[in-house]
Amino acid sequence: MEFMGCVRDSLVLTLNSALLGAVLLMPVATLAQSPKAGDDEPAQTLTVASANPAGDVDADSTVTPPVDQRKVTRLSQHIQNRYQVPSHRADAIVREAIHNGNRHQIAPELILAIIAVESTFKERAVSRCGARGLMQVMPSAHRRKIGEIGGFHELFDPAKNIHIGSRILVDYIDDHDGNLRRALLGYNGSFSSRSSFPERVMRIYRDLQRVTTEG
Repeated sequence: MEFMGCVRDSLVLTLNSALLGAVLLMPVATLAQSPKAGDDEPAQTLTVASANPAGDVDADSTVTPPVDQRKVTRLSQHIQNRYQVPSHRADAIVREAIHNGNRHQIAPELILAIIAVESTFKERAVSRCGARGLMQVMPSAHRRKIGEIGGFHELFDPAKNIHIGSRILVDYIDDHDGNLRRALLGYNGSFSSRSSFPERVMRIYRDLQRVTTEG
């Protein structure tokens, strides 16, 4: 019996030692898993960062929306027929109007209507007051904006002229809380007179909208 008791005590001691060793090894196993958890964190950060790949870059200056070629063709053909403008020039003007319409959130047909009334699509038009180019921008009234494009001589560049003219139009629309008639009066500099400029622009604007929708 004494021998059996010794054997039993030896087995209990061995079992207790094994259990103690397992308990002591548990923190080590837990720590061994921690680098894997740490490896998961950069993946989450990368996923979040990739949700905004552009960062703080102005999307307006880097992304150009695709142009509706049917719209370009319809407006260009109308301008060619109505105002006797060569096809390549008409196409370029329409594309710039669409680009700046998207850029400044105004209808490109409105930009084209102002060009039709102000210069009848003559790129080098100069008024008696000194307004220049397609949208007849006044150098003396918009010196800062014109300085940004390199000076008043650049107003004969169709793309730059349409860009500046569109910005000026948007400023007037904002100044008059969306009142388009008053904005057009401001654009034309005719607040003090009974000008028909807004009505003429709006008539052509509606005509161009019909061209766009009906073909």
